[in-house]
Amino acid sequence: MSASLAQTPSNIESAEYDPTANRWFISNGSSILQTSDGGNSYAYFGTVSATHGMEVVDGMLVVIAGGTIRAIDLETEQVLGSINISGAGFLNGMGSRSGEVIVSDFSTAKIHRVDISDPANMTSEIIVPSTGSTPNGVVIDEDNNRAVIVNWGNNADILAVDLDTGLLSTLIDGTGIGNLDGIDIDADGNFYVSSWSPARITKYTNDFSESETVVQGAGSGLGNPADISYAWQTDTLGVANSGNGIPSFHYFGDTSDLTNPIEHDDAVQWDGIQLTFSSMQGGQWNCMAYNVAGQLIAEASLELPAAPTRVTPEQMGWNGGGSAIWQFTSPAGQTHAVRPGLRLQ
Repeated sequence: MSASLAQTPSNIESAEYDPTANRWFISNGSSILQTSDGGNSYAYFGTVSATHGMEVVDGMLVVIAGGTIRAIDLETEQVLGSINISGAGFLNGMGSRSGEVIVSDFSTAKIHRVDISDPANMTSEIIVPSTGSTPNGVVIDEDNNRAVIVNWGNNADILAVDLDTGLLSTLIDGTGIGNLDGIDIDADGNFYVSSWSPARITKYTNDFSESETVVQGAGSGLGNPADISYAWQTDTLGVANSGNGIPSFHYFGDTSDLTNPIEHDDAVQWDGIQLTFSSMQGGQWNCMAYNVAGQLIAEASLELPAAPTRVTPEQMGWNGGGSAIWQFTSPAGQTHAVRPGLRLQ
């Protein structure tokens, strides 16, 4: 949904909290990033992509990747299974509870239920043939046995789906704000909704009778806020800002503030196992490996955020064998040379 900006990570669309490791997952176009320090540094998670919604459930990270749903083990980072959704147009939002995820199709207005209880053999069904809208973010409100869905468009509605009957109902007929993207729920049953018009996070009571603006504008870090995740354990709302490519974290409890993303020197470091790329400017790194004769033997490009990010040669598609020198050009155009030497095990 968002344009890829040269100075930002690629296609940041979703943020999801993992309480098992106190970390945040951030979708990054062709990869999934993880951060445990509020976006000051990142590492890759696994080797597959997440284009849109992500959910931590049942010891897995379940992700949307185009028309495919994948389940990834949180500990091993291995793909446990996947399913292609027949007839999918644009799978976008996703909510979860143990055993299943509920997924919206932005293009066809369908709502899908995916049984993830056996990730190697997932199944899906359509529970709403058409919402009559353009559905986006989804969250499951278990106490009320419903999926709550926000919608795209001007003066957008908020809908609910009964998870037993599939009955669709309208919770708010016209919110007064436009292009609703993400939704999540806190431990008290309040809902948080991200919107693009204006760039805002709106908090609603569980019955949607009251609302208040809790975060607003670029000064708060928002830029086309997309998918969001509320961490009950720390009363923290994580927001994937597709407009500026930077996740923002907003605190509603008594927890200590995480530091905001800081500026780092433009550098590449090699510790014998992995590389750490650092730059004050997010975007594309160009990577080349040369042998002792000065011949180019491998190359790769990485789309990385403006924060230290750890990458192994294997994640770049390199095995490191026969390399005499590695050369890296940062998004700012600075060139760095590294002599890999012997690899540590």
